[in-house]
Amino acid sequence: MKKLLLLVALVAFSFSVYAQTGFNSALVKAGYQTDAKRFGVGVEGRYSIMENVRIAPEVTFFFPKNHTMGLDVNINAHYVLPLQDGFSIYPLAGFAMINNRYSNDGNSNSNTDFGFNLGAGAEYSISPKNFLNLDFKYTFTDHDFGVIMLGYGFRF
Repeated sequence: MKKLLLLVALVAFSFSVYAQTGFNSALVKAGYQTDAKRFGVGVEGRYSIMENVRIAPEVTFFFPKNHTMGLDVNINAHYVLPLQDGFSIYPLAGFAMINNRYSNDGNSNSNTDFGFNLGAGAEYSISPKNFLNLDFKYTFTDHDFGVIMLGYGFRF
């Protein structure tokens, strides 16, 4: 499992090395996972690869609930549709690796599922370098679920 997480991290890093078109951004996110009804925090990088298209690798940690904690790793593509000055929306699609670890009274078990994401989001610029973000994605795996996240980001 650790080797798999390392592989996903290296793939995400490789996207950042080659994606130099347009601007890049990073954001911190907080939100809610619907199936397990748990709170999560995460980070996301966004790398523009062509006009209106960006790759967005992200990692989200879901706090333990019912003795189960989660770590999700996603790589999504966004197609950005600017609507007004500073406001845009985007559909998203991508791949997901869902990791959950159950631990109770000295017993522990973990599992990893792979799936794909579909969703949408909105971004609002509060300055040329900072923005607010809201997105919802539905992940299709053996146990489908939705995640809604609110984020604060900066462009560089």
